Amino acid sequence: MILFFNVRNKLHTNLSPGRFMISRVFAITVVTLFLFDMLLATNYCWSIDTSIKKKLFVLAGDSTVTDHAGWGIGFAELITDHAQCTNMAKGGSSSRSYRSAGMWDKCLALKPDYLLIQFGHNDQPGKGPDRESEHDGAFRDHLRRFIDEARHAGIRPILVTSLTRRKWNENGLIESSLADYAVATSIVAKEKQVPLIDLHQASIQKCEQLGPTAFRAFEPMTAKGADHTHLNLDGSRAIAPLVVSALLQEVPELNPYFSPEKLKAATIPQPYQTKFTHGHLELEETPATISILSQGKLMLAYNKQSPPVPNGMNPLYYRSGFLHPVISPSGQTVTATFPTDHPHQHGIFTAWVKTTWNNRDIDFWNLGGGTGRVLHQRVVSTFADGDKVGFEVDLIHRAEEAPVVDLLQERWKVTAIETDGTYHVFDIDSVQQARTDIPLMLHEYHYGGMAVRGPMAWLKPNIKSSSEPASQPCEIVNDLGSDRIQGNHQRAKWVCMTGQLDNRPVSIAILSHPKNFRATQTARIHPSKPYFVFSPCVDGQFQIDQDHPYFASYRFLITDSAANPGWLTDQWNAWSTTER
Repeated sequence: MILFFNVRNKLHTNLSPGRFMISRVFAITVVTLFLFDMLLATNYCWSIDTSIKKKLFVLAGDSTVTDHAGWGIGFAELITDHAQCTNMAKGGSSSRSYRSAGMWDKCLALKPDYLLIQFGHNDQPGKGPDRESEHDGAFRDHLRRFIDEARHAGIRPILVTSLTRRKWNENGLIESSLADYAVATSIVAKEKQVPLIDLHQASIQKCEQLGPTAFRAFEPMTAKGADHTHLNLDGSRAIAPLVVSALLQEVPELNPYFSPEKLKAATIPQPYQTKFTHGHLELEETPATISILSQGKLMLAYNKQSPPVPNGMNPLYYRSGFLHPVISPSGQTVTATFPTDHPHQHGIFTAWVKTTWNNRDIDFWNLGGGTGRVLHQRVVSTFADGDKVGFEVDLIHRAEEAPVVDLLQERWKVTAIETDGTYHVFDIDSVQQARTDIPLMLHEYHYGGMAVRGPMAWLKPNIKSSSEPASQPCEIVNDLGSDRIQGNHQRAKWVCMTGQLDNRPVSIAILSHPKNFRATQTARIHPSKPYFVFSPCVDGQFQIDQDHPYFASYRFLITDSAANPGWLTDQWNAWSTTER
């Protein structure tokens, strides 16, 4: 349109007295430009969907609705550009105190289109007379009044039942302490004919679907342990889809105001394949394990649950979140679990030994001490890409003594790579992040980190007589050419352990990536037992806190042959240039 007026003004100047007449060509040009300009304007108008009016959602409730401790921020992240959300929830509020504090009047003053209302936690007995309301009395009256006043102000109210507290019984089920208030909210919603979001029941189902260990990933963690009432940021994003899904069922005309793509992406747990074949590699998940097979034969298994503790062994030595068995192409198992000499060592595992947190000494490695352990938390995903298959899982590094606190959350990405069948190869990429705002201090110590435990057949027997010949059922070498004695506490690019199984040599090697913390990392090699561990703690104290996670990447090579230093070095050189 601007173009048309510019041309029109020029034409007017050209037609001034004493000027020449407009040519026919010029006139046609003007008309053409005018029509083109109008067409652009029309198309611009068509690109705007004027049928959608921006809506305002306001959230009213207690701390379990707030942005910092509840589902509020997750809810706001799911709305489209056609809506906005203002969170007016306030920690410690009840249906009584929210009004007396003036918060309800502030909600009404915002004149939202929709007002979501959730109370109950602080209405319960024991919260004091300024907050308490009987579930079958004043609590219902407060909700009725909220509804009447919202409607009078031209606002559409929506009731939400209380987010569950996570009080678990021995069967992994929730024992609800808020059922009476959830029922009361439902009764008022039906009586007043307002939409109801039954978050109480939906959150119980979600908790029980995930289980008590996995759901701790969504709870704030403090020096007192897990907060079983509130949510961290991941928890907000896990619970908010329950609210939005129920809201869209109750009020389907609100669908244009929430992103289906975001809602799908926020679903916890994300759907993933539990069994598939990709080339010569296969992946299969069961309730107890995730297994990867190569050419139809088991290559490795990740233990989601602890294998049974052998009879006569202290049950304290149970452990989950490790790889065992790890198997060579010919079918030889090169790892062990619950070895009688060191029952706390399990296949391929991670653990720190000498640590302190909040003035507590915690040993995650030596389970017999009872101060700490590492365990499986949840499966995050499975994947197939090119010549690779794998999975992602979360592990917990837990302080076991009261109060029980999850200090680190560790993400393993385990990636198996297809080969010509003469060897097996897989990677473990590990990220350890602090769960609390108190750092975990890792003190200088002679072992701890990413470890491999070999089979009992490779354990050097006790020599009871000087006349007995020395026995060395397995050998350990590194890239420097050092043996298990010389190589202990050397900085190594790779370490390889070789032993005889069924009268044939079998080897397992770990390659340590040059971008690992304190690379080239120091390796602890035991002088007689079949295990070694990459241990950056040998070189001094460090800490893991919320601003400084710990990253490490390792490649594992399993062969039906003795160690081949030249081949292992070539493998390390090729792998070390890859981005991690």
